[in-house]
Amino acid sequence: MPLMMSLLVGSSVGMALLLALALATVYRKLELPLQSRLAGYLMLVGLALTQLGNAQWVQVNADAEPSRSYIVVLFLQSLGFYWLLLGVVRPADRWHRLEWGIPVAVMLVSVLIPLRWGIPAALAMGAGFALHLALLLYRLRAQRRWFRLELPVVAVFAAMGLLAAMMGLLTPQVVDWASYAWTYASCIAIGFFLVCWLLLAVPDLVQKTSEAVSRSYAQSTLGKVDQEAALARLRQLFEVERVYQNEALNLGTVAELMGLSTHQLSELVNTRMDLGFSRLVRRYRVQAAQRMLVDEPRASVLSVGLSVGFSSQSAFYLAFKEELGMVPGQYRRQQL
Repeated sequence: MPLMMSLLVGSSVGMALLLALALATVYRKLELPLQSRLAGYLMLVGLALTQLGNAQWVQVNADAEPSRSYIVVLFLQSLGFYWLLLGVVRPADRWHRLEWGIPVAVMLVSVLIPLRWGIPAALAMGAGFALHLALLLYRLRAQRRWFRLELPVVAVFAAMGLLAAMMGLLTPQVVDWASYAWTYASCIAIGFFLVCWLLLAVPDLVQKTSEAVSRSYAQSTLGKVDQEAALARLRQLFEVERVYQNEALNLGTVAELMGLSTHQLSELVNTRMDLGFSRLVRRYRVQAAQRMLVDEPRASVLSVGLSVGFSSQSAFYLAFKEELGMVPGQYRRQQL
């Protein structure tokens, strides 16, 4: 196998495993419909299998037509991509009855479609799914600080899907199957890189998106909630019990401690404190870090960040600078 293809396949399979692990651990408490969570695993497995298929194509028989199993996997990975992100950018109660028929239709098409048309049809379908997700993201533009970062990434996914679909349509008359395999393998590797970069650049991206979805779609859920008592309990959790020190803290954890649903807690924080939940957590962590930087001058900046709940030095620096306009070390020098 050519070295470059080995790198494309190896990196893609490795990142698929890491993202599957993150879905099972880091994002385990995320309010994601079961069908979306399962679709996420389906997508990752499908992409890994597709990369292995592309590698085999190049290595063994570059002139062979695609197999039926390759076509089926292409259709299923596109479906998995769509259903996973539908669960992220839209509330669970907004699933339509007709959407439950999509998997059946996709499976039937993948089995019955002529092999010649399988690749362009599957990838064009995936590009169409990406465009629909981009429209749903656009609806959240007023609620999402990172909207201008997320939307181009989804648009790139759609463009890469259309590119690969066009390559599939032109083979073997204009380009050979090996060229298609190289093109699509590169697109998949780039897609994995973009997703990992986005999650590293904005560590709480998924949680922030979930909060934006709640604000965008929600009707009031606080009708029977004693809001003053709930606010007092929320302040106790953060100011007395210091729950923000838990780096794994999320909306679901605090909602459970307060006896509220995640939608209720999200609305309470948004309407009564004019903040998103992740911004609230970040603010308490930064305020605690401000005190520690001055009160414990010998403590390293990294130890301060970790002790107040940040998972890494980069996350600490980013949050501190967004809140105060300067990095922690600069703040400490000004105060001492």
